[in-house]
Formats: sequence, C-alpha cells, structure tokens
Amino acid sequence: MPLSKRKPKDDEQSVASDSKQPIKNVPALMGEGEKFFRDQLYDKAIQCYTEALELSEGNINALVERSACYLKIGKNDLALTDAEESLKENKEFTKGLYQKAEALYAMGEFELALVFYHRGKKLRGDVREFQLGINKAQEAIDNCVGDPTTVKLEIKGDLSYFDRPDEDKKKNKKKMNVGYQKPFSQKQQVVQKREKRPLKPGKQKTIKQLLGELYADKVYLENLLQDDHATRANTKSGDAIWNLANSGLDFLDSRTEFWRQQKPIYARKKSRQTNASSKTPLAYVLNQLEIIDNLQNNGKHSESLDKSNKLMIYVNKLSDTQLTDRKAIVSNIYSNIGNAYLEMGKYELALKNHQKDLDISNEIDNKEGISRAYENLGRVYARNGKFNSAIEVWEKKLPLAESDMEKAWLHHEIGRCHLELGSYKVAEDFGQKSFEYSEKISDDVWKLNATILIAQSQAKIGDEENLTKAIENFDKAYEMTEKQNDSKAMKAVKKVQDECKEKLKKLQIGLNESKNDEKNEVIEKKDEKEENKQEDKVDDKNDKDVNDENAQQEDKSDENEIQQNKNTPRVAEKKEGLGKNQEKGDSTNRSKNSSSSKDSSKNETILYKVEIRTANDLSSGTDAQVFMDMYGENGELVDIELKDPINDEKLFERDTLNKFELNLKSIGKIKKLAFITSGTGTVASWKLNSVKLYDNENLYFFTVNRWIDTKTEIEPDNEPVSRSELSL
Repeated sequence: MPLSKRKPKDDEQSVASDSKQPIKNVPALMGEGEKFFRDQLYDKAIQCYTEALELSEGNINALVERSACYLKIGKNDLALTDAEESLKENKEFTKGLYQKAEALYAMGEFELALVFYHRGKKLRGDVREFQLGINKAQEAIDNCVGDPTTVKLEIKGDLSYFDRPDEDKKKNKKKMNVGYQKPFSQKQQVVQKREKRPLKPGKQKTIKQLLGELYADKVYLENLLQDDHATRANTKSGDAIWNLANSGLDFLDSRTEFWRQQKPIYARKKSRQTNASSKTPLAYVLNQLEIIDNLQNNGKHSESLDKSNKLMIYVNKLSDTQLTDRKAIVSNIYSNIGNAYLEMGKYELALKNHQKDLDISNEIDNKEGISRAYENLGRVYARNGKFNSAIEVWEKKLPLAESDMEKAWLHHEIGRCHLELGSYKVAEDFGQKSFEYSEKISDDVWKLNATILIAQSQAKIGDEENLTKAIENFDKAYEMTEKQNDSKAMKAVKKVQDECKEKLKKLQIGLNESKNDEKNEVIEKKDEKEENKQEDKVDDKNDKDVNDENAQQEDKSDENEIQQNKNTPRVAEKKEGLGKNQEKGDSTNRSKNSSSSKDSSKNETILYKVEIRTANDLSSGTDAQVFMDMYGENGELVDIELKDPINDEKLFERDTLNKFELNLKSIGKIKKLAFITSGTGTVASWKLNSVKLYDNENLYFFTVNRWIDTKTEIEPDNEPVSRSELSL
C-alpha cells in the first residue's frame, strides 16, 4: 500500500502551491517578496506578502511592504488600508507613517499627507525621506491653490448679479413653449448633440513629458474622435466608441493635471529661473538650505561648504526686518558648515562652528537648535576619539530628546563611547536602555544595534558568565539579521560570536588547568611533608644508634685509659672531640659548595632587552597577562611573563612602549618569538605593533601589527644587526 503524502501545515504554505516547491516560512516569504519587488514583479510580491500575513497575522512589516506594492500598481486605496492597519497597535511606527503619507499623496490628499510626513519627521528626524515628503507635499499644495503673492483681485465688471435674490432668478426663467408639435419631434430633440472636445491648456511638449508613454494613447484617442465613420452619431457602435474615447481622454487629462501640479524637476527648471528674482529673501534662503542639505546627503561636502559660506555672506547683509528669525537661520548655517567640516575630517573647524550654533541657539532660547548643536558636538568628539567629551555633551541632550527613536539612538551612542573607554558594565547598561526604547517603537534596526552593543560589552568584560551571556545575545542578533535579510551583518555577527566561543573555551580550559595545578601542588606539598617526616624519623634513629655506639666505645676507651695511664689530661679528650666536629662540619660545607657549583654551571644567563610597542588603534590595549616564548638555535624558553617594565609607561596601553630586561638562559641566535594573552584580564585581545629584542651580540626587529587573540608566532624582519655596528 503506497504511503499517503503528509498534508502541509498552515505555516508551511508557499507562494507556489505545487508540492514540488520548497516549504517556506514567514522570513522566506518576506525575502522572496522583496526580490520580486526589486524585479518590478509587483503582483508576485503582493502574493508573497499576503501569504506571509496569513502565517503571521498583523505582521506590520509585511503590511508596509504590501502597501508599497499596491502603490506601484496604482491601487492607492488598498495601499492606504494596509498602511493604516500597520499603525493600529503602534501609532508611532515610522515605516507605517511614511507609507500612509505616500498613499495619501498618491491619492491627491496633499494636506493629510503633509500631516503624516511631519509626524514621521518628528519621530525620526534622521530619515531623509520624511523631509523630502514634506517638501513635495507642500509644493503640491502651493501648485494646487497657487502662490498668494501672484494672485491679484480686481473689482471689474457688473457685480450686481450677486445681489439678486434667488426669487428673481426663478421669475426670469423662460417658460417652455408648449404648442403643437409634430409626432416624434420631442424625441428628436433629446438626441445627444456632439461638441468638439475643448483643448486643454499647456504646450504639447510639456504634456508629452508629463504623460510619457501614455502620450501616444492620447494622440490615438484624439484622432479617433475625428473619425466620423467610426464614431457615427445615432448608431449603437458609434456612440459606444465616442463615449469610450472621451472617457479615456478624460482620464489622461486628469493625470496630466495631477502631474502638472506636482511639477517634476524636469518640468520646473524654467519656472525656477524666471521666478528666482521675484522670490522673497526668506524663500530664497530656505531654498538654499534645502539645496545644501541635499548636497550633504549626497556626499558633496566641499560643494555644500562653499554654498553655506556664500549663503552666510548673503544673510549677514540682510536686516532683521528683511529676514525674520535671522539668528535662527544663521545658527542653522553654522550647523551645516560644521557638518561639512566634520565629514571632511577637519574636527577643530567643525567643533568651532557647532559651538557657534550652540551659543546662538542659547541666546535666542531655541530648544530645537540647542538639541541639534549638542548632537553634532557629540558626533565631532566621538569621531575624534574624545569619548569623555562626547558623553558629557550627549548627556546634556538627553533631557531635550522628545521621541523614543531619538532616545534609542542617543543611549546607543553614549554606550558606544563607554565601550571605547573600557567602562564595559556602564556600556552594557546604556545598551539595555537603548533596546527598551527601540522595543517601544518596534524598530528592528535599532533593536539590532542595541543587542550588539550589549553583547560586545559582555564579551569585553571577559569572564565566564559574561562570555556566556554575550554568546546568547549574539545569537539573538544573528536571528534579527536573518529577518532583515542582511547577509553582511549576518557574517559579521557570526564571526564575533565564534570568537567569543573560542575565548570561552580557552578560559574554561585555563580554569581547569589552574584548578588541576592547585590540586597537584597541594598533593605534592602533602607528599613532601610525609617524606620529610619519614626522613626525620630515620635520621633520629640513626643518630640514636650512632650516639649509643659512640657512648659504648667511649666507655671502653675510658676504662682502658684509666687502667693504662691514670695521669692522662682531660684536655686531649676535648681536643679530640673538637677535631671530630670540625671534620664533620667541613664535609658538610664541601657538599653544599659542590652542589651550588654544579647548579651555577647549568644555569648560565645573559641579559635580554625587549622593547614592545602596542598599536594605536581603538581598544588596542589589554589588561590581560602577556606571555612570550623565545626560540633559538640552541633551545627555547617558554611562558615568560612580561611584567614590571623598566620604564614608567603603563603596561600594554594603547600606543605605549614598554621596555623589559630579562636575565635568561642563552639560546643562541633567535629564530622566532611567540606571544599569547592569558584571557583572564578585563580585555583579552591585544594589538601588537612591533618588537625589538637585544641580546649580547645582536639586535632583532619584528614588525607585527596584528591582534593577539591566540598564540601568535612572529619571525624577524631581516637578519639581525650586530650591536657593534650599532655603536659605530
């Protein structure tokens, strides 16, 4: 009996219902939908996002993406519905706000679109799309209602018509002529009278630019209306063709008018040139600020700096009556100049201009300007490596932060500074706060950034507990990058996570070895103590036997001497005894000296001088113990701990030179060195720049410039230089 196929579960459905297709989940469907969107296959993309929503009901990201697809195919009402659905639970979901504004804009609801663009900008001032949306919506409104400065109302003609009451209009209506009529004459009067279609204003060249490919259809329909045979009146087919052609032309005319209101860039170059002279100073300045902002967003910093300086000269020539809020505009220009200098790497000039922005904003009590200046000053300090100053400035900005998005960003940046300064626990705390604010606004990007900051801080602390937590957080970050389909971020997170696992493994091995060494040391001491006790017992017994034997011999000799010669003096006995003791003592001393002589001949040492330079990169220094191995022609020396330098520099700090003098056994010409960190310090990683090593005869150079995470072997750059040559 053949096996029946298992029915797929609801969460295993795919875009293609064919059973041969692979089973897909929500992330896979989202990724496939994004690919279809890039390939402009919007219907297939909509199908993917719809299936994703069936598996994960209310998925806000899927709703936003499907809304964007509906906009592309002209289904603006469905796009608006999806955008509003994504905002049901969280009114501050910025992607949903942007998509709703785009849908309203496409539907011609420019005022409402402008409202939602402004809401999004307030939450995410760093997202350029909201500012562009504000600009185009405002311009569309101006184009629809006209510029008030160009409209002039004049009192001309007879206006008495507007004063007539409605009753006069009814009385003055002409009465219908009801008289004798021929049969069917009334029916003939209701026959539709065709009039020539009025020409719409505007040059055909402009209309062609606005309609694009649809312009050929417009020409075809207009020619069709001129064909009397195809559109013959009072015939069923002719009337149908006439109505369809007019309907099509009405649609094309409405689209032309809509895009005329939008005034794309290619259609408004001339109007800008002709109206430039008639613009007010404020309008001109605001337009220039927008241009400067666009230049900076496109990476043209030198060009934006040049325009900012020219605009500053222009503004300074104007009086306060000619330009309202002149000081606020000047502070804004200083901010733009500072940003340009920052991106060009001129930190002192950037700092100077942002400080001017802060001073003016404080003078006029402009809260928005003060917040902007603090933000930019912090960026300059952080970029220049002055992390303490950056933290101080950004902490002043914290009370001014209004949106949760801004708070998430700010806590993350302050945490990064603490991480660079080595305050890893503080950095972890700021990362946690950043994550909390990111969760409030459901922003996946900042949730990922905060998670990585937390994991990096825990990894830098470096003990077993924090390394375990870091691995768990890197795992969460990896899942987030998978959902966002960011392959580069996935690889980076995976690499750092593997490094943490390796460090944890080494640390656990080191701890086990340390425990075993301590245990063995205790056992050895115990055994040694027992051996000493046994030796003491044997020595005591031997001494007792010898003393007894000597006593017996002395008694016998005394008796013999008394019998042979009773007049023998006692001094001889003392002298004899003294001679025995002296002989025994000399024997002991010789034994000790020979042993010392043997050891000294075995451990002949020479003085090695070692100079170690730590790299100048961020976080290059280490608090861990550093060990060195030396390999020479006549042997090797291992596990040499480098501590107690002879100079006053801090040990293995960033961009420091530590000098050591080591009395070690001579191993001949040096072939290579090896370095390794213990992994028990606050920071296990260490970036070594270079090493110089002197022995009695030669000087060896080693160029390294590598991170020391595991045991790293290095060889001399060239043949050693003789110390005699150096003295010359």
